[in-house]
Formats: sequence, structure tokens, C-alpha cells
Amino acid sequence: MPELPEVETIVRGLNEELYGETIDSLEIFRSDPIIQGDPEFFNEFLCGREIQKVSRRAKYLLFHLHPDGGMVVHLRMTGKFTLTEKAGIPGPHERIWFHLKKGRVLVFSDLRCFGTLECVDSLEKWERSKKLGHEPFSQDFNAKWLRIRLKKSNREVKPLLLDQQLFCGLGNIYASEVLYRCGINPCRKAKRIKLKEWELIVDQTRKVLNEAIEKNGTSISDFRKVDEKTGEFQNFLRVYECEGKPCISCGMPIQKIVQQQRSSYFCPGCQV
Repeated sequence: MPELPEVETIVRGLNEELYGETIDSLEIFRSDPIIQGDPEFFNEFLCGREIQKVSRRAKYLLFHLHPDGGMVVHLRMTGKFTLTEKAGIPGPHERIWFHLKKGRVLVFSDLRCFGTLECVDSLEKWERSKKLGHEPFSQDFNAKWLRIRLKKSNREVKPLLLDQQLFCGLGNIYASEVLYRCGINPCRKAKRIKLKEWELIVDQTRKVLNEAIEKNGTSISDFRKVDEKTGEFQNFLRVYECEGKPCISCGMPIQKIVQQQRSSYFCPGCQV
């Protein structure tokens, strides 16, 4: 599933291409992704509206529309947007075509069809946003807050980093990378982590995410940018999917464990 750097990469690509574009018409080949479940409503809501900008909240894409309203998109495992100059025959995994007034087509594809698209009257009042935690780049995401919030928690730190109701956008890849750089074992109980270690987690979270954004995200399986090119951060991963390889710091083999049905990668030498 695309994590914060991948979604941010997509947002930046869409903003470059779609600013000021107007949705002229839609072709819906499969209505499963539409949250409201009503293709006619989806079509009527979007047609004629101008795309003012695209932003991100957690792992969601937010399309800000003029004169009002918006579209909220979650790509899930395999959803993606691409732009084409001409619309020919739809590919087997193309779900919706957004015909733009200037002639191009914004294509939403999804191999597994888990992605979702939702029309909302107001992005500011979008209900699901209230259940999402702090953004990693916000001032609210800080060590003191984490220490106070989790000082009695028996949960292991790695699954906590994936809890979107605490802080959002961080996924399996980057949580493993952050904890490796901090020298913190993924099985450590949250209540055992000291304030200085939370400070390190906050600092490294922002550094890892910024590095990944600079490299246009991580392409391990399905992630592609708007121009269909892959990200590059997979070439800089230090532990994720490196099981059995020597740690770049101490030489011990990287290990893999499963926590809450998710794979965690760590160095048993550096992350005691």
C-alpha cells in the first residue's frame, strides 16, 4: 500500500498536471471503487467542476474542486492515476476515465479494485479525517506528546507506528527503517521507551520520510508515479526486505519477524 512518501509524490505530480483543469465528462467501467455506490451521482457531482489543487491527508488524496466540494481517494494496494493524451480502448484494470476539458484523460486504474473514491460536499468537514492521527510533519507530532500518550501502553512500538489513529501516513516499510536508524527493537513496549528515544523516533521519522519523498517514494511492487515511472527509495532501504543480508553497521544478518500479521525487519545487533 502506498505510504506517505508515495502519496505525496502522486499529489505533487497531479498538481503539476491538473491545476485549473475542468472535469468535462466521465466514463465509469466499474463502480466498485465509488463509496456512494451510485455512478450517476458520482458523474453529476464531478462534471463541470474545476480542479483547484490536490492535497494529502494521511494516505488519502484530496481533490479540491471549484466552486465547491471535493473528491477523496484512497489508493489501497494497487490504485493509481495516470494521464493520457488520447482515450482508446480501456485496459483491463482501468476503472474510471475522467475526461478533462483540455482534451486529456485522467485514468484511475486498480488491479485489485480495493481503492476508493468518494465525493464530499466539504473537505473541511470530511468525517473520516477526524479519526486520523497527527501528521508526522506537524508540530503536534512530538516526543512529549508521545511519551505522555503512551507511557502506560503495553503495545509494541512497531505496530504503534502503524496506528493511523495516533499518527498517520507511516506504513510498514518506513516504520522498520525508522526503528533501525533509532537502534530500537520493534518489540520494545511503548511504556519502556524514554523521552530521548521518542525524540529520536520523531526526528528519524521526518528524515526518512523526507528522503523517500526526495526519491519519489518506494517502488517494491505496484507503486508508480503519475508518469508511470517508479520511485527510487527502494535502492536505499537498510532493513526492509533485507532478511539474511548483513547489517551495514555491524554485519549481523537482518532478521524478519511477524507482528500483528505484518512483517518487521530489524538488526539483532543494533536493535537490542
